[in-house]
Amino acid sequence: MPEHDPSAVPDSVETAMNHPGQVRRLLALPAEQRPAWLNQFLGSMTIPPISETSTNPLLDVVMANTAQGEKNCTLVFPLGRVLAAAEHAAAADKHKLGYGETEAAPRLWWVKDDGTYLMSNGQDPTSPRDADGRLRTVVHADGWGPGTDARSVLGGDDFRESIDLTAPVFEDGTTLLGMLREANADGATRFVLKATFDDTSMALTYITD
Repeated sequence: MPEHDPSAVPDSVETAMNHPGQVRRLLALPAEQRPAWLNQFLGSMTIPPISETSTNPLLDVVMANTAQGEKNCTLVFPLGRVLAAAEHAAAADKHKLGYGETEAAPRLWWVKDDGTYLMSNGQDPTSPRDADGRLRTVVHADGWGPGTDARSVLGGDDFRESIDLTAPVFEDGTTLLGMLREANADGATRFVLKATFDDTSMALTYITD
């Protein structure tokens, strides 16, 4: 069979780039008729119109689902679990450092890789894990749990943002940890993280309800 036989059906992401015509046809199929490798690659991405002249349909899909220019994203987390992760960080004797950080402090890390989630930066080798081996201080956003792909709302690159728990974040001097404690005591159930970002910067705001 020739190396780039146009009738060949690719069996992996690696071989798909050699068969753009076949990939275009596979993308047009209902999800249940596509190969498993393709559905795994697509995750929760939406499929845009693919040009008949496209030489890399998979790249076209990724780019269409990648945030470009200034974007806004709202993520909702269960407040009780976010507070538990924050308390874990606050109680820890040692803390992991994020990118560019030189001073250890209690922080939540907001991570995008397998879905998107908040987690404690507290170092505790005895921290219990759940049945899937994940730390219990990891709290996924509603709708963006393990196995989901957040590129459509957060862009194409994985990242980790540090959120300080003990520095004042409100004009009255309230810290994020204080906000979480007060909201939980008042009966709130949701922690809402709002992000405004572009290719060079990101601004975060927080509310509870």
